[in-house]
Amino acid sequence: MEFDVLRTRVSHHLATGRAAEAVDLLKENLQQHQENPAFWVHYASGLLHLDRHAEAADAARAALNLDVEQPEAGLFLAFALMRLGQRDEALRTVYWLIETWPEFADAHYLLGLILAGSVRSAEDRMLSRQASEHALRLQPENPEYYLGAAMAARVSGDHRAALAHLQAGLGIDPHHQGMLRYAAEVENGQQLVGDRGQLLRGLLARDPLNQGLHEDFAETFIEKQRVYRNRFWIFIPLLACLAMFDSLAEAAVLVIMPALIVLVSGAFALWNRKTFKKASEPLPAGYAGDIRARHPWVFRGLRLYRASWVAGLVGALLACFDAASLLGTVVLLLGVAGSQLAAAWVDREAAGVPQDPADREARRLFLLRRSGWLASGFWMRVLMVCINLVLFGYCAAGGSRLATVPLAALGLGLLSVAVPLIVAHIRLGAAGNAFAYGQVVGASSKHRRAALVRGNVAGIYFIGLHLVPGLLATGFAAALLVVGPSGLAPTDPLPMDLERSELDFNLLDESLDELRTQRPEIVELPSLPAVELP
Repeated sequence: MEFDVLRTRVSHHLATGRAAEAVDLLKENLQQHQENPAFWVHYASGLLHLDRHAEAADAARAALNLDVEQPEAGLFLAFALMRLGQRDEALRTVYWLIETWPEFADAHYLLGLILAGSVRSAEDRMLSRQASEHALRLQPENPEYYLGAAMAARVSGDHRAALAHLQAGLGIDPHHQGMLRYAAEVENGQQLVGDRGQLLRGLLARDPLNQGLHEDFAETFIEKQRVYRNRFWIFIPLLACLAMFDSLAEAAVLVIMPALIVLVSGAFALWNRKTFKKASEPLPAGYAGDIRARHPWVFRGLRLYRASWVAGLVGALLACFDAASLLGTVVLLLGVAGSQLAAAWVDREAAGVPQDPADREARRLFLLRRSGWLASGFWMRVLMVCINLVLFGYCAAGGSRLATVPLAALGLGLLSVAVPLIVAHIRLGAAGNAFAYGQVVGASSKHRRAALVRGNVAGIYFIGLHLVPGLLATGFAAALLVVGPSGLAPTDPLPMDLERSELDFNLLDESLDELRTQRPEIVELPSLPAVELP
């Protein structure tokens, strides 16, 4: 096949989303055109569309070996190296492109993307923004460059500039998928594109085969399922307090409190159901099944939440009666543990579990995202801990074994944050963990080492702030479950039950009075006769 015809057909296949057909067509003509550098450029482009980055890098190198004056081949090589996690090699390639072709706007654009996606210092953020805006000045009519400038501005913390770039880019191409999807993620981006779920539904209707849109849809849905963590953190301990009140109440109240427990549980279930329906509204018909297939652990977590709700209801009803108080407490504790495990499953999927466990870069980004989410919401956790402490104090004041439930909820809730952070900290290492990364990206290169030390110290302190109280609360809860209500009662060396005391205080008072008035008797000694001495 003539190369011009081949190039036209391959370009058409790539433009219509049929990259696999384009690559197959190129393979069929490999022998005929293997000495043509332009052929290898198109081959690298097709492989990049299929995310076969290692093969794309080889194809781009083949094009450069045949003709070094191929800027597109260098661009594809740098992009493939970036996706393979070889940041330094990718940057060297891009700098070579910029030095050789200073007006090559795509090279400046790619430099901004690489630096924005792997910031290591404050200089990287500054250079990313400069490169992206320089590409925009070279080709101000290219909407892709507005997206790159928005990403660099967001990484620099300038959300207002990011929105301005997106607004300008959407003015050129109102249907640009990349800018529309990115605008939904930027702070205050809803002002431009509205609700993210509705936006994705509209984009998916126009491009139903776009796998990136499907993943965005799933991520949006999963993100909205994370709200149940804090709700269950309070719900089951609250049921324990209601059950404790019933176990201490008079017989007339024994019917009212179980009814109140059922009412509270029902209202909680309706609240969660309404939240789930609201999150599912933007989904097309039957799309929940697609998300279930892509992220099965999310729906397993939701089922475990339901089981925890049942355990909380049943355990609270059992704990209303003294005969079944221990059994009810154990069932409530199972509900607490189940809800925390469900929250861990949902959070893990929301962080974006890499499809290929061998992909080290995807694994690193996953651990960074999960660490960031676990570290966020600190003050909300403080509020949850305070509420559980109040509930524990209420149950402990009544001398009930049910005080174990809020104490265990407090401990397990903190441990569910501390343990994943420890795992991520160990796997990412001292130089790559989220706390060190957060300090390094805001520091200059000369202060990188000090920033690493500060980040690791802050990370250890933050983890300890969750780990130590979590272990203490969980240990005390286990001890209280074993010891029972006697562990909450004050210990006195003398019996306090006056009715069963054998001491007669009246008799004691009389004995004391007699001792006060009694006088000792003096015995008179007989007189002895005088003895005369010689």
